Amino acid sequence: MRANSGKRNKIAILITVVCLSIALCATGVYAYLSAKTDPVTNEFVPAKVSCVVEETFQDGVKSDVTIRNTGNIDAYIRAAVVVNFVSDEGKVSAVTPKEGVDYTVTWGATGWRKGTDGYWYYANAVAPEALTAPLIERAAAVSAPTGFRLNIRIIAAAIQSAPDAAVQDAWGITPADGELIPN
Repeated sequence: MRANSGKRNKIAILITVVCLSIALCATGVYAYLSAKTDPVTNEFVPAKVSCVVEETFQDGVKSDVTIRNTGNIDAYIRAAVVVNFVSDEGKVSAVTPKEGVDYTVTWGATGWRKGTDGYWYYANAVAPEALTAPLIERAAAVSAPTGFRLNIRIIAAAIQSAPDAAVQDAWGITPADGELIPN
């Protein structure tokens, strides 16, 4: 019986020594890493998608209408062109202006395509802080009802260019080889 009791004591002592050794090693490693390792900071910057219309308006002529990507990632751009007659009080006329009759417009020749939904789509993704080619090169009123003036408003929207599913889900268009081709 004594032999078993002595054997048990040796095993208990051995287990205690191993546990203390592991604890000391772990404490030493922790102390070393705490003293020698710089803290890790997550530098994640969330994506921002936004745009702004830039245009020149002088002597009743709107010109050089472009759209700037003001976000921090590449984005596809689309624009609605809303044309109406407005009074000085902000009333909108029931008469719809007709292109070529009530106003003239020279559309930009590069990069823009009109979709069946009425929006104009810029074919390529626009880099942050870059501009599209002109959507409108020049637009001017020819005539307007008494008490009203021609109002051409550009309403632009941007969406991240990657992944393709983003523009598909939001606008219903799937880019082909990095290019938007509206329906």
